Amino acid sequence: MDITTGGLSRTRKYSDVNFDQAIKNLNRSLSKKNPSTFNHAWVKNSVRKSYNFITENVKTELGETDWDKIVSRLDNQHQKLWLRGFKVKKIIKQYEDIVEVDAILDKYQANLYTFLVQTSKEEKKICDQISIRLVRTAQKGNLLAKKKAIDFIKQLVEQWIESRNLKHWRGYNDRIEENIDRCIRRYRYSGSFIVYLYRTLECAGRGLRSLEAFSLDDYSPITERRRSENLVYDQDTGETCLYSLKR
Repeated sequence: MDITTGGLSRTRKYSDVNFDQAIKNLNRSLSKKNPSTFNHAWVKNSVRKSYNFITENVKTELGETDWDKIVSRLDNQHQKLWLRGFKVKKIIKQYEDIVEVDAILDKYQANLYTFLVQTSKEEKKICDQISIRLVRTAQKGNLLAKKKAIDFIKQLVEQWIESRNLKHWRGYNDRIEENIDRCIRRYRYSGSFIVYLYRTLECAGRGLRSLEAFSLDDYSPITERRRSENLVYDQDTGETCLYSLKR
């Protein structure tokens, strides 16, 4: 079985180049030439043998070159240069393809539990890999992949908001989904997608007020009136909130 493709395609030999050697060659070329950024074309022009090996053998479950796997194995300083400064295509044709989604889920079927529980670094890594594959497919325009990514990742976030750093997100379900959607669209290669999302929520959550769930039919112990009778509309913000004597 070819470890670079998960056994889904046949390895084609390029002299003495293998996966580890391809990574070594790419790291060495990046250190020597010191580009401010690099992409697929740069790899092709700078390390042709390694490029040929990568494009033939390092594949996703959809048969595309898995550049995420390559970049994740590079030295940290080189990872940051991947696609830096390259403009993102703003208009992407949207479509729905369940076959693409099923290919990802079938490959990682035994590991989907990692969105609910992670007890080791390996499980965190696998969860991140699944997330990235769904995110990349969503970025191509597949709406079903985007929906599945959001559904799975929300399971993670529900666990995070029990922690001290993200506890202020409790009750902001719509905003959480908006931030997940935004991260899916903006993620290029900044290391772990899961870490990228966590840090985004950490920063975006500063200043959020914790929400307490209650029924508007409940009576206030202070006014002895239903909470719904204390609803006021703020014309400046467009928000409806409860009037409080503490204001």
